[in-house]
Amino acid sequence: MSRNVQECESVDYQQIGDRIQCGKARFSALTEGLIRLEWSATEQFTDTPTLCAFTRPHPIPFTSISVTDDGALHLQTKIIHLIYHPSAEPFNNDNLQIEWETGNLSGNWTPSTLDNKNLGGTVASLDLVHRNLKPTGVHPANVELSYPHTEEWLYTPLKAAHQQLRKQGETTRFENPPLWYLSSFRRRDLPPAVQTCLEQWQHFPPGILSASGYSALNDSQSALIQEGKLTQRPESDTQDWYFFAYGYDYTQGLKDFVQLCGSIPMLPRWAFGVWFSLYDQMSDRSYQALCDRFTELELPLEVLLLDVDWHRSGWCGWDWNRELFPEPSQFLQWAHDSGLHIGANVHVDGVSPEESQFLALCKARNLDPQKVKSGEAFPVKDPTSSWFFDSWHPEDQQSDTSHLKSEDGWLLFNLAQPDEAQLFMQELHQPREAEGIDFWWIDGSNAQFPGVNSQLWTNHVYWTHQAQQSQRRPLILSRTGGIGSHRYPVQFSADTYAHWDVLKFLVDFTTRAGNVGVSYWSHDLGSFFGHVPGVPVIDPELLVRWVQFGCFSPIVRFHSDHGRREPWHYGTWVLNAIRKALQLRVQLVPYLYHLSREAYETGLPLCRPLYLAYPEDREAYLLGTEYLFGDRILVAPVVEPGGYRIVYLPSGGWWERGTRQFYAESDYLNLYVPLDRIPVFVKAGAILPLAESSLRVGTAPPDSLVLEVYAGADGELDLYEDDGESMDYQHQEGSRRLFRQRHEGYRSILSCDPIRGNYRGMPEMRTFNIRWIGLKPDSQIQGQGVEIAETCWQEEGLFIRLNPVSQSAHWQITAIQN
Repeated sequence: MSRNVQECESVDYQQIGDRIQCGKARFSALTEGLIRLEWSATEQFTDTPTLCAFTRPHPIPFTSISVTDDGALHLQTKIIHLIYHPSAEPFNNDNLQIEWETGNLSGNWTPSTLDNKNLGGTVASLDLVHRNLKPTGVHPANVELSYPHTEEWLYTPLKAAHQQLRKQGETTRFENPPLWYLSSFRRRDLPPAVQTCLEQWQHFPPGILSASGYSALNDSQSALIQEGKLTQRPESDTQDWYFFAYGYDYTQGLKDFVQLCGSIPMLPRWAFGVWFSLYDQMSDRSYQALCDRFTELELPLEVLLLDVDWHRSGWCGWDWNRELFPEPSQFLQWAHDSGLHIGANVHVDGVSPEESQFLALCKARNLDPQKVKSGEAFPVKDPTSSWFFDSWHPEDQQSDTSHLKSEDGWLLFNLAQPDEAQLFMQELHQPREAEGIDFWWIDGSNAQFPGVNSQLWTNHVYWTHQAQQSQRRPLILSRTGGIGSHRYPVQFSADTYAHWDVLKFLVDFTTRAGNVGVSYWSHDLGSFFGHVPGVPVIDPELLVRWVQFGCFSPIVRFHSDHGRREPWHYGTWVLNAIRKALQLRVQLVPYLYHLSREAYETGLPLCRPLYLAYPEDREAYLLGTEYLFGDRILVAPVVEPGGYRIVYLPSGGWWERGTRQFYAESDYLNLYVPLDRIPVFVKAGAILPLAESSLRVGTAPPDSLVLEVYAGADGELDLYEDDGESMDYQHQEGSRRLFRQRHEGYRSILSCDPIRGNYRGMPEMRTFNIRWIGLKPDSQIQGQGVEIAETCWQEEGLFIRLNPVSQSAHWQITAIQN
């Protein structure tokens, strides 16, 4: 490592490697558009990763280092020009300024700059979101402003609000009065902390992307991570900032973000199938009957999620409820033999004395079990005792919870402590994983450490545990915990209400989350709470439209609180519409899997706001209820009753997939959308990789690949595939295959290059079925390097079936249009 000390005009700076230290400040260029700015009163700097800057890249050289006559240090990259006047004071307007320019945008920034064009990030969850209680707009962005309550679980202020009302002599029950009402009309009756929380929660926190072309990230407080363990920063009086400049190149901004904060992992292929869960007393026979019904009605199903009743100790527990699951291993074996995957809900507050592992865990912690039970060992005896709400149940399903009331103390864990976390995962979770639980649905968090978001580190503990236990890809289902949450998918938005306004909100919410890398939101399709408490069914039209949106979301998951979300409860028309949507979903999995790889490599989310691709189109910033699904599909879900939908099409030419109608120009459309149709538009020139319809997705790529080819422009697809669940994808193992469409006068040509790369289990031969939309029906079809087994004209377009072809073959199909 080189060390160069220069003195010029009384400004001393040291160049250590590619970092520049000037007095109490240090600067690093991480990319051309991303720099790190540090200030330390003791001139002690660290290059250790933090919980936020988890994968901070090595610095690159500044393109220019100079000192001007006024004693200012100037550091430049191709995009950023930093000006620093050496000072004993922390960074401020007097000593720090940044000028930047890229593309058509430029700007000047100082630490006090307030950005009102930030495009927003995401919140911890959407618990209790109602048509009258949901975030709107974005808080102003500033490097020293933070909005910690946007990372808070809304059940926390709900509990505090009701405790306050009860102290005032009122009788309350769960959401009676509801939080939306208290927030809107009785805020003065609430504790100040609850008022502050609700005020902050009314808007989204800032994200990485801004229409101003830059953003600043403050990482001054987050804990360090050394050898996988949390450590505190050596001093609290520091500034550790990151400045992003990308102009309208939002794609580069996201790429810089994931380089700094960690890549978005690929999901196992099966995760893109259909999930089902229900908060109710579901037994092994209930799940088996449910799956039989799905199969009978030709409804795809991939994942069963077991809610809290799978265990016997109330909210927190790891021992099977033998009344509902008398033979757990047999149930799990049946599920796996049926091609299903199983996730199980866990609350992580602590371990009650009723758990079979209680005594052994006390012994492992060198704690006297009697002192734990008496409440002497921990400040809190039962961490769930303050949770005094019971969710609603239909009248005939009132559950008896009297046996769960106990005065005994619990064994508490802090997952921020490595020894406790290891014991917690090894003794409580590993036995269930050995039986066949595939992943965990984490309700809540339990990790206390300075500079740590409890949910984020809880997710980290579960994620890394799974990664260490097998060669399969980790997957969890949990709420988010601020910046860095994207590293631990999947996120669930949790307990929303059944309103059209909530569905409309979810569309914008899902795409906005990609601005901080959170690409894998999962929503309760149809909502968790019904519109009317105690009534298990919801508006049938709303359910259909919610499911249709879910099928063009990262994860498709049915869930509710003692509600009915099974499609067959709503009549034939609803059943047929939902079946059509779910079958389309599983056909889309090859495309979704390809997008998962793209998210891993670039940070681009699966659901993308229009401004990611059309940053200079003003309309792209105004349309929160339509989005891009990858780079070649535009989705405009129906989000209001009656089937009416206004759709904006950006420039470039679009095919409406349901009608095969072509729109050549940018335009607003007024559509009537029948119940079984989804407004989906495919970009001209696009090639979509699809699968045949099936009830299970599985892990391996399909033997028969469907290519949907849309004429009207040239286009290509460099399709990624791999074994579907191993960690080999991190080591560049997988295959790529380039498909191209081009038009030469009256000739339209679809070509396929030989496959590049390989993966375990890759087949030697492949069958292709092609649906080519937009060609003239009298076109002559010719094949080169491949045998054409069948051609015919269908309503959707030209259908071509190829005989099995070698993965190493180059082939070409030519359509000559007369």
